[in-house]
This record gives sequence, C-alpha cells and structure tokens, in this order.
Amino acid sequence: MRNLFAFFIKHHVFLIFILLELIAVTTIVKSNHYQSSQYGNSSNAFAASIFKKLSDSKDYFSLRKINQQLAEENAQHRSKSSRQDTYERRLVIKPYQYIAAKAIKNSYNKRNNYLTINKGRLHGILPGMGVITDKGVLGIVKDVTSHYANVMSVLNKKTVISSRFSNSQHFGELHWDGKSHLFAQLHSIEKYVSVAVGDSLVTNSYSNIFPEGITIGTVNRFTLSEGANFYDIEVDLSVEFDDINYVYVVKNLLKEEREKLELLQNE
Repeated sequence: MRNLFAFFIKHHVFLIFILLELIAVTTIVKSNHYQSSQYGNSSNAFAASIFKKLSDSKDYFSLRKINQQLAEENAQHRSKSSRQDTYERRLVIKPYQYIAAKAIKNSYNKRNNYLTINKGRLHGILPGMGVITDKGVLGIVKDVTSHYANVMSVLNKKTVISSRFSNSQHFGELHWDGKSHLFAQLHSIEKYVSVAVGDSLVTNSYSNIFPEGITIGTVNRFTLSEGANFYDIEVDLSVEFDDINYVYVVKNLLKEEREKLELLQNE
C-alpha cells in the first residue's frame, strides 16, 4: 500500500493530466454531434472487426466438421444416384453404396504405396472394395480392422485397374511402373486401336470393384515400337495422390452374386 501511495505522489501531475484529457474528450463527444457520431462509428467498426475475427476463428475450427458432413452427404447422394428411377432403367440395377471416410495416412513416393482410412469393418468396409475420390479412382481396400482400413493405392506395383477409353469399348489394364506419382501405364491396347493424347480413361463393366465410368485419367503420351502389337501408353492420373483428404469406399451389393456365377463358368 505504501508503494502505491508513493507511485501516486510521484506521478500525480501526469495522472491528473490524463484524467483532465479524458474529461475533455468525453465532454466534446457528448456536446458535439459530429464527434459523437465519429466516435460511435469508430467504436462500432472496432467491435465489428473483433466479432468478425471471432466468427472467422469459429468458422475455421468448424471446417473439419463441415467437411466431414459434406463428405457424408456426398456419399449418400452417390448411393441414391446409383439407383434407377424409371421403369425401363430399373431393369438395369446398379446397387452401389458409398461410405465416406478420411485418409489419416498416405504415401505416394514408395515402391508400393498405401493409405489408411478411419473407417473399418464396423462401418461395412471389407477387403476388395474399391476406393475413389471426387476426382477418380484411388485404390482397393486390402486389410480391414474394426475401425480402420488399409488401401492399396493405384501407386502400387500390385494394383491392377481394368480400364477403357471413354469414347470406345477398347479396354486394357492400368499398372504403375513405380516412378512418378503423376502417371501410370496402360497395357494391352492393340495397335489397330485409334489412340490420341488427351483421350479419357474410365473404369469398365469388366470390373466388379468399381462402377463403370469412374474417371482414371487421360492419355499423356503413347508410342508403338516397330513390330510391336501393343501400344506403350502413359496415363496422366486424375487423382492428386499427394493431396488426399476425404475418400469414398464403394460397396457393390451384387459382387458376391456375380462372382459365384463367374465361378460356375470356369468349372
């Protein structure tokens, strides 16, 4: 207390000056309409700025929840849009369901690349299911636990994706050569097939993993060696494998039925 009194005594002139200044400013603001309005506008602008920053901070921290909700809604929309409405189209059933998940681990620069997603067996995910993003084919589920799944990426030497040109029914197999994460290689396209840079590649009906027509990429370049019967085709992949966030696991409700039928053909 003694130190506080000493402080006031030592600085009493300065403190009295500050007090008189505050009284003067308050008097001017209250008695003058222009200064009053300017002060009000300034204080309102300052308050608005503070509230905007608080709102922006709240929005930022809620983005993760919003993104998750959007991914879930998109998965539901995909599932609904795969069902046919008209009588004629009901004859062709495409019962695909989509399960939204988040990639929590991802590699793209190894020889065999994998992703880990935060959904597993308890969410309906099983080995062998396809995985896509909004931009196209991502990979195939390999291993599953109760709450997580391991996805074998397209950027994996063991992954094979059945593909076709979007403008024809000519099909081949997509493999990755282990080099750039931007490109993969399309095999088994015979030399009589018309190929051009920019041709789009999609999944085909031969696959019971992915729905037909899911984007894979575009032809980046191609060559036909002398005497060869098949093209060497490099594909510019549509998915950005170094920037994976939310994904969709594809559940084909008729996969087991089709596999049983095709096994009978091999007996």
